[in-house]
Amino acid sequence: MLCTCYFSPPTVSCQANNFSSVPRVLPPNAQRLFLQNNLIGNLRPGMFGSSLTTLWLYSNNISSIQPGTFRHLQALEELDLGDNRNLRTLDPGTFRGLERLQSLHLYRCQLSSLPTTIFRNLFSLQYLYLQENNLLCLQDDLFVDLANLSHLFLHGNKIWQLSENVFRGLSGLDRLLLHRNRLRAIPTWAFRDLGKLTILYLFNNSLTTLPGETLSDLPSLEFLRLNNNPWACDCHARSLWAWFRRTRVSTSDVICSSPAELKGRDLRHLSEAVFQGCPLVSHHQVGLDWGCRPEWENGVAHPPPHPRPHPHPHPHPHPNTSSNHLYGLGGSPPADPSSFYRDVPANDIRSPKYDPPTEDDYWGGYGNEEGGQLKKGCPGPGCSSLDTGGAIRIDVMPLALPCLLMLWELLWF
Repeated sequence: MLCTCYFSPPTVSCQANNFSSVPRVLPPNAQRLFLQNNLIGNLRPGMFGSSLTTLWLYSNNISSIQPGTFRHLQALEELDLGDNRNLRTLDPGTFRGLERLQSLHLYRCQLSSLPTTIFRNLFSLQYLYLQENNLLCLQDDLFVDLANLSHLFLHGNKIWQLSENVFRGLSGLDRLLLHRNRLRAIPTWAFRDLGKLTILYLFNNSLTTLPGETLSDLPSLEFLRLNNNPWACDCHARSLWAWFRRTRVSTSDVICSSPAELKGRDLRHLSEAVFQGCPLVSHHQVGLDWGCRPEWENGVAHPPPHPRPHPHPHPHPHPNTSSNHLYGLGGSPPADPSSFYRDVPANDIRSPKYDPPTEDDYWGGYGNEEGGQLKKGCPGPGCSSLDTGGAIRIDVMPLALPCLLMLWELLWF
C-alpha cells in the first residue's frame, strides 16, 4: 500500500517509507525498483526479481550484502548503492554475474578498501562512482576487465598512493577524477593504458612532482587540473615544465611552493634559465611498489614515508586479455566539461537526483554527485503512464548531446 506501481515500463517506487527491509511481495516482472531513502540494513539473495534493469538503494542503512544477492540479476544495467554510511566492506563476489551492468554507484559509503576481484567480468560497465569513501589505496589490476569504462570517479577519498598497474585495462576511459585525495607521487607509467583519456583531475592532493613522461602517455588529454598541490619547482620539475611547453592542453595553474625564490610563481610560466645547470633527471627509476596492504588500511601500521625504486624501471604494458562484451554501448562522451552537466529546471520531475552546480563550485565539485531524492510525480492510483515523471530518472551527466536530445524528444512527445 505504501508503494506506487507504474506500467510502462513496469516500475515499483517504494522510496522514503522508512522500510527496514525490502518488501516481500513485489511484481515479478518489475524492471525498475526504487527503494532509496529508507532504512534497509541488509541485503540477501532472493530479495529481487530477475527482470530488474534498474535498482536504486541509495540513502539507506545498508551495512551488509550477502554473497549472491545480485547474482541472478543478469538484466541489471544500473545499480545504485550510494550514500549508505554503514557499508564498510564488500565481498569479492558481490557483483558477480552482472555482465550487463553499465552504471554502478558506490559513492559516499565507508569503504576503506576494495577486494582485488570486485569488478571482474563487469564487461559492460561504463560509469563507476567511488567518490567520497575512505579508500586508502588501489591494487594492481583492480579495473582490468573494464575496457568499456568511460567515467571513473575516485575523488574525495584518502588515497595516498597509486600502484604502477592500477589503471591497466582501462583503454576506453574518458574521465578520471582523483582530486581531493592524499596523493604524494604518481608512478611514471601509471597512465600508460589511458590513450583515450580527455579529462584528468589531480588538484587538492599532496603532489610535489609529476614526471612529464607520465602525461606524455595521454595523447587525447584536453583538460588537466593540478592546482592546490605543494609543487617543488626544482630540477625534478624540469620534465613537467617541458611538457607544458609542448602541449596545448587546457590546464590550471601550477603554483610553486618551493624553492623559496620561486614560491608563488607558476611553473608553466618559468623561463628556461631557471633550469639551466640541472642534470637530465630520469624518472624511469621512480615507481611505487608498496602494494595495498591490509594492515595499513586498518590503521595498524603506516605506509613507508618514501617510495622505493621499482625493480623493473620500464615495465611494458600488458594487453587486456579479458573478453570484450559490448552491451548497449554508445559513442564517446563529449570532451567539453560544460557537457558534464546539463541545466534541467529545478521543478522538473524528471531531474530527481543530480542538481547542476553553481558557477562557484563548478570546478571544485566537478563530478561530485549530490545524492537527492526522487521527486514525486502523480501521487494517485489513477495516474497514467504519461504522468509517471516521478519514476523517471535521466542520468544526464555522462550522456552525449545527441542521446540527450533523443531522450528529451521521447519524454516530451
